[in-house]
Amino acid sequence: MGRPAGPTRDTKALICERALDVFAEKGYTASTMRDIAHGAGMKDASLYNHFSSKRDLFDATVSLQLERLTNLLRSHQALAHPEDNAAAYATDDPNRLLSTVLASYKPFFSDPAIIKLRHILEAERHADPSIFQLYRTIFITRPIQLQEAIFAQLIARGYLGPCDTELAARQFHGAVFLALSEEMPWDDARRFIAKHLDAFQSEHRI
Repeated sequence: MGRPAGPTRDTKALICERALDVFAEKGYTASTMRDIAHGAGMKDASLYNHFSSKRDLFDATVSLQLERLTNLLRSHQALAHPEDNAAAYATDDPNRLLSTVLASYKPFFSDPAIIKLRHILEAERHADPSIFQLYRTIFITRPIQLQEAIFAQLIARGYLGPCDTELAARQFHGAVFLALSEEMPWDDARRFIAKHLDAFQSEHRI
């Protein structure tokens, strides 16, 4: 596969995109720098001009996808970091709230690159403690932290009654994480999340 032409292409980003494909196809452990160089349309030696090792390239590939995910979430006013403003969730408009909650989860179910990343980390998590930590942070710990931050702000603004925010966050994200682990298609997940949100509000909303 030849390297796409054009001076605006970021070579490192292109390599990371191709590396994601190779890691998804062969697994991180089985993939080689030669495999990735071939996928990126370059010689092995040229690849080492940009990345010192496979792990260096893997870390950059993960970072690129997390940056994409952050930008995607924030473009829909969904939280990407616990310190972000949760104003989009503080609304009496059920359609707006549902839209924001769906935007919070849609990339995990429907974005091809994020799905590939999850599959890569799932496949390697038991073999490499650092990959397990990445998997846990991206798909479990951080989403729970985000939900906890949302609930804390909604309680402070009077949209939710007082509750244990960590427990509520685990309750809300746990059901969605199970749907994700089941590889539920986005159309089904969207309907499930809508019903889950209704049930959650019935329990917690003032």
